[in-house]
Amino acid sequence: MKNILKISAAALGLLLSSCIKDATPTEIAPEDQATLETMVRGIPAALVQAGSAGYAKDGQAWDFALPAIHLATESMTGDLVVTGNIGYDWFQQFGTNDALGADYAVGALTWHNYYTWIMTANNVISLIDETNLAALGATERAYLGFAYTYRAMFYLDLVRLYEFKENTVTEGDNVLGLGVPIVLPETSEAEAKHNPRATVDDIYDTVIFPDLKKAETLLENFSAPDKYTISPALVYGLKARAYLERGTAKNDPAAYKSAAEYARKAITASGCTPLTQEQWEDPVNGFNSAGSNNAWIWGLALPSESVANLFCFTAHMSCENDWSAYHAGRGINRNLYNSIDIRDFRRHSWLDPDRSSYAYKSSRPDSKEYFAESLADYVNIKFRPAQGAYKDYKAGGAADHCCMRVEEMYFIEAEATAQAGDIAGGIRLLNEFMTSYRMMNGAVYDCSARSTLKSFVNELMLQKRIEFWGEGIVMFDMKRLDMSSKRGFVGTNAPASYRLNVEGRAPYWNFVIGRNEVQNNTAIVGKNNPDPSGKVEPWKG
Repeated sequence: MKNILKISAAALGLLLSSCIKDATPTEIAPEDQATLETMVRGIPAALVQAGSAGYAKDGQAWDFALPAIHLATESMTGDLVVTGNIGYDWFQQFGTNDALGADYAVGALTWHNYYTWIMTANNVISLIDETNLAALGATERAYLGFAYTYRAMFYLDLVRLYEFKENTVTEGDNVLGLGVPIVLPETSEAEAKHNPRATVDDIYDTVIFPDLKKAETLLENFSAPDKYTISPALVYGLKARAYLERGTAKNDPAAYKSAAEYARKAITASGCTPLTQEQWEDPVNGFNSAGSNNAWIWGLALPSESVANLFCFTAHMSCENDWSAYHAGRGINRNLYNSIDIRDFRRHSWLDPDRSSYAYKSSRPDSKEYFAESLADYVNIKFRPAQGAYKDYKAGGAADHCCMRVEEMYFIEAEATAQAGDIAGGIRLLNEFMTSYRMMNGAVYDCSARSTLKSFVNELMLQKRIEFWGEGIVMFDMKRLDMSSKRGFVGTNAPASYRLNVEGRAPYWNFVIGRNEVQNNTAIVGKNNPDPSGKVEPWKG
């Protein structure tokens, strides 16, 4: 298979010096038509492709690849609420724990997409002869490093989604410790049809960590030309995420120390700095442009020619746009909003009941009236239409999508430091971050009173939930830490069917493998996660 094609070093160099942002989903080609160049360019393009799971043609507006997955996981946390017409919420199944079993199409959003992307990464790996890494040219090393980074990233997401973790609602003793099937370049079609769920330990030990180690070596001297290209900092960041997971799963101080170490390496290698208040509240570029700030470690681009109207993140998350009702007034859980210090500028990401409490910025000339009359309390204005184009879906929908910000590394470093035994060190790190980067007008943040590990981690997670609201990463932490979620309470701003309260981790954070895989892979039969659908009754007051 490594002999299918030959590509010149000149052509490889041309791609590496060009911008990955320019790749479009139309460049994704079947393997027999593809060159190594289109494969490499095609992976990030596929990650934002409308209809990637095959259901957009049926009008399923949740089908837009990785940004949709992030919106789905965010909808399951309890921190996101729908304040508008729930009929426009295309992620209602995730927000209400309805129809999430093996027989429902939404399962393809994660399973089909990740394995398709893994196949492409495998194809790139198979096309580069790595018998002697020292003999590879710089461009080949970079491509191989990219492929291993992607594959590790995809398996890390998959194992965190599909590992069954104990909860108070569903039982899965027969699947404890199981992750997902491992598919490698050498996996044959016959093997794929009888490919059992590998253990979580095996996935980390034989795929995720080895792939990241190879990527770290291959990209050691690589300098990414932009935020859309994989960099050593991204590899370090993924290792930090993975070690944090392992630290919690194994109660392993060494893994926690590695998480803190790699988080700091990511901060240093990236040269990134946390978003400033001006960048956070930017009405034109706020959370939609990798190049407008120095905080993003890695992001995805959606070119305007690839925007499919309602099949993009902005259509569902930007409440300022005029061209999509599908944002459904997405806002923040009222209790979470009320926990934000009034001296913390992140509070300005959502509309306060007293609109006069802050001079909210917007690209809309009618923003004062629009915010007061058309949007509900606590609605988000964090995610802005690209270029501030609130009337034009082609321009406004062409938003970059952030997959890793440097701020996440600060939070990992602080938590991992405390979890490894240095609670005072974790407190110091969180205090420094919050005071230096999030508090206004010289205000000082101090969580020193949270002197026990449990109380400190709860405080850190409160700040992390505020920091990354809407970005799709917090559910993984909540699942890892066995955290509770609560949308049902007196004064809630969540619709009745969304008022789910769960003590400890929610059962729906253990994703169910779809029927298509069960029917085509005999080794999965009897080894699926239990269907959580409808198992949590909405709070009725």
